[in-house]
Formats: sequence, structure tokens, C-alpha cells
Amino acid sequence: MLRLIQTLPRWRLRHPWLSDAVLVALVAVPPVIGERPGWRPVWVQVVVYAAFVLPLFVRRTRPVAAAVVVTAAFWAQYLWHVWGQEPGRGVIALAAVFYTLVVRGLRRQAAVLAVCAAWCVLLWVPDWLTASAARDRNVWFTPASVLFWLAGSWMCGAYVRARRAYLGEFARRAELAESTRLALARAAVAEERSRIARDIHDVLAHGVTVMVLNAEGARLAGATDPTAADRALAVIGATGRDALGELRRLLDVLRGEEDVAAHTLDDLAPLVARCPTDTVLELLGERAEVPEQVVEETYRIVQEALTNVARHAAPGARARVRVDLGEPGPHRWIHVRVDNTAGGTHGIDGTDAIAGATATRPAPPSGGRGLTGMRERAARHGGTVTAGPTPDGGWRVTASLRPQPVPAVTR
Repeated sequence: MLRLIQTLPRWRLRHPWLSDAVLVALVAVPPVIGERPGWRPVWVQVVVYAAFVLPLFVRRTRPVAAAVVVTAAFWAQYLWHVWGQEPGRGVIALAAVFYTLVVRGLRRQAAVLAVCAAWCVLLWVPDWLTASAARDRNVWFTPASVLFWLAGSWMCGAYVRARRAYLGEFARRAELAESTRLALARAAVAEERSRIARDIHDVLAHGVTVMVLNAEGARLAGATDPTAADRALAVIGATGRDALGELRRLLDVLRGEEDVAAHTLDDLAPLVARCPTDTVLELLGERAEVPEQVVEETYRIVQEALTNVARHAAPGARARVRVDLGEPGPHRWIHVRVDNTAGGTHGIDGTDAIAGATATRPAPPSGGRGLTGMRERAARHGGTVTAGPTPDGGWRVTASLRPQPVPAVTR
């Protein structure tokens, strides 16, 4: 029984003609037409009867017209005594069109209909009281039932309209939540794609730059230092293996097989050692409670800065990498600084330049995205990146990252 009660409303919504058929049956079957004392002629009964039944078939498509016809028939039935003093079935038809007006939100038309129906009942009550007193009937039951039907149809219509509005708002919010979820998912995919693109750029730019510069240096120094080629080949081999390992890790991330930072603070020393420029590393602060993702971003920023040093610094320039991890706590910041001494002219492009290019050692081509990538990495942790020349003619890159989560902006 409970299952039937739960299923019936959904079934009625899928088949609205069922409720119309039941309503017409209540009004039309069996007919109340016949020859009786005190009743109007049969043809008048047929006209009023049709005025009650036929509008019910169009009350969904033409609610106002159906309400006008049924109200007119209601007045005719009660005031002309079509069926004598019997109330008949007109109140059911009137309640049906009244309910339809309220559900459709036609409150003004429903109010006019309610006033007309109440006025008709008030005009009819004196005759009904006289006839009922003569027959010794309960004089107030029938007028009260008429008012009950009208008030009940109003309340049912208001309830159904409110529930439909609630369900519509619920569906709209569910659709909005789903669209928001899809938009956030697309944004997350785009962010992940951008992050992987930055990682691939850093891996390839750093690895290729180190290998190209070592190969060029070995070729130039081969005539004076026979062991230079061996040292250069060793660096090239190590750099190539590291680059392949990082590319393999990025492919694993794309396949969903890995989603953690692969680098640690101990990896900074080998990174600095592979740089063709004479570079010194300073690692300060406490290593405890530094998130892996922040370590990864710090490593990538240092890697990109050293790549630009190797690409654009003139021969003989020296570089220094300083990473200050700070102290654990809610106000902790990680500061990264990579600077190099002067040599040649300042950067060959406006984005990736860390030091001046030189005519004696051509720099590998640059895509101009290094500084942009570093700024994006720092911005993910509420930090900033600045780059510019130093007073002594060198170049400096500084970055600040916040290990704590950055509060989201409320829109």
C-alpha cells in the first residue's frame, strides 16, 4: 500500500489525463437530467450540464475560459433552480477550475471566481433555508459543504503550486550544482594540464640547455684539454638520464599512476652541481613541516632560474642559489633567490633573461615562458616572483612561497 501511495503521484504526472477522466466521471456520471416537479425543462438541464462537463476537457489549456463558462453555469444552476433546490454537481466542476487557476498562478482570476461563487451561494442560501426548514433537513450542511469544496480547492491548488515551485527550484539548484561541478572539473583539468606543461618545459629546457652547453664547451675545449670531452659526456649522460626519469614520472602522473612530488630538498645539490656555470648553494632554515608540493615548486623555480643562468650568462659568470626555508609556524614563508654576477649584455628576451648573452657562446633558443611559469608556480602558494638586474651588472630572481594553504576568494 505504501509503495502504491509513493508511485501514484509519479504515475499521475506521467498520465495527467487520468485525473481529468476521474474528475469528469464525478461530474458527468450518472447524469442528473430528467423531468421532475420544480426542475427546469430538460433542454435547460442539458445546456447547464454540458457547461459543467465540457470545460473540464480544456481547463489545462484554457483555464480562464473554462472558469468563466463553469461559473456562469454555477450561477444558472443555483439561482434559476435548474434542478430545484438540489445543489447538483456544479460545485465539483467549479472547484476543479478554481484549483486550476490557483495552480497556474492566476490569483486575480481565482479571486474574482471565488467572489462570484461566494456571492452566488449567499444569494441561494435564503431559498435553501426555506426549503430545508419545510422538509426538516439540516439546513447548514449543504452550504457549508459548498464553501468547504471551494476553500479546499484553493488550499490544494496553493499547496501544489508551492510544491511545484519548490521542486523546480530544487531541480534548478541541482542543475546549477552539476554545471558548477563540471566547470570546476574542467578548471581542475586545465590547471593540471598547465602544471604538467610547466613541468615538461622545465625538464626539457634545463636538460637540453645543460647538454647543449656541455657539448659546445667540450668541442671548444677539446683541443687544449683532452679530458674535457669525457667530463662533458659524463654530465650530458647524467643530465639525460635525469630528464628521462622526470619525463617518465610526468607520464605516470598523466596515467594516474602517481600524484606526489618526486623531488626533495636533497635534490637541490645535484641540480646545482649539473649547472655549467660555477654555482654555490645555500640552504637555510628548518626542513621540518615543508609540504611536498611546496618543495616541488621550489625545486622547479630553482631549476628554471639555473636554466636561464646557463643559457644567458656570459662565460666566467658565477651564480648563487639561496633557499631560506624559515621557521615552522603559521607565518612561515620560503624565500628563494638566484643571482649571478655580471658578464656581457643583459638578457636576450624580456621573459627568460637572467643574465646577458654573449657573442662568444650562442645561447640555445628560448620560448620566453620561464619567468611566467615561475610566477604561476609561486602564485599557487600565495607568493610572488620578481626578476631584474642588480647594481653590479648581474641578474637576480627572487621568489616567495607560503607553505600554508591560501584562503579561497569568496565571490
